[in-house]
Formats: sequence, C-alpha cells, structure tokens
Amino acid sequence: MRENWQKALIGLGLLMLFMGGCEPKQSGVKQLGNLMWGRYQEQIKLSREDAVAKYNYCPTGGCVVRLEEIEIKPQWVKPGDSIVLTTSYTILTPEKVAIPVTISREVRYQGQTVGQVKVTETRNPNGTWENQVNIQLPATAKPGTYSMLVTVTTGYGRAQKNVDFVVF
Repeated sequence: MRENWQKALIGLGLLMLFMGGCEPKQSGVKQLGNLMWGRYQEQIKLSREDAVAKYNYCPTGGCVVRLEEIEIKPQWVKPGDSIVLTTSYTILTPEKVAIPVTISREVRYQGQTVGQVKVTETRNPNGTWENQVNIQLPATAKPGTYSMLVTVTTGYGRAQKNVDFVVF
C-alpha cells in the first residue's frame, strides 16, 4: 500500500514538472489578437525592508503602489520582431503580508487597442518587483509609433505609465 502512494506521488510530481507546475511565477504563451504574448517572469528587486528604507516609508502613512519604470527593448522594431517589456513596481503596506497584484498591459496604435489587453494576476509580498514579458509583433504590423500602457493595481491603489516604441 505504501509503495502505491509513493508511486502516485512520484507520478504527480513528474506530471507537474512536465506541465509547468513547478514554475508558479510564469505563464504560458498565448496569442491575443495579432500579438503573441510570451511567458512572463517576475522577481523581487528590493525586499520590504530595503524598499521601506529607500522611500522612507512609515506604515501610519497608508499604502504605497508605485510604478517605478517601464521599458521596452528594442524601441525600434520591424513587423514580426519581438520586444521585451520590463515593468518595475513597488508595493508597501502596513502589514507584512503578500497581497493580490494585477498588471495589465495594453498596446495602442493611433488611439486604438491592438489585440487584447494582457493581464497578469499574482500575489506578492511588499517590496520592489520586476516583471518581464516578451511580445512578438505581427508580421502585418503597420509602420508608426505604438504606445504600451501598463497599469499596476492592488486593493490599495493603482499606478499607470506609458512608453512608446516604433515599428519601421
């Protein structure tokens, strides 16, 4: 009986490994409209203590949701090329607990959304986080300036920034 349980647990572990169950901070590739959104990766850049010191944060002052920086590399691309979007954000709350965080990314061209908005939902402890996602542009992308709107939302607030890139 014990051997059957051990075999079942090993089988479950192998299944999770092959299906990506051991990578909780990554998502699979999804085609959204004409854009191909790749896997995202997220890692902590500053611990809660380091972020508290950097921003001189006082818990009695409330909560902080700060979108530090968004960056696209390269900023000049051809149709069909890939870009990497890096988003850095800080969350600080009086409680030292992980909170739900939603990151939405919207690509716009001439005021219109291209494809669908990419939304990532995660649960992170306080600190400064860096999130990266690869995006492949369609081969039919029209030349011009595109805008990436990134929004970080928690139950305590929301922050938003824009960055442009050019298809030539």
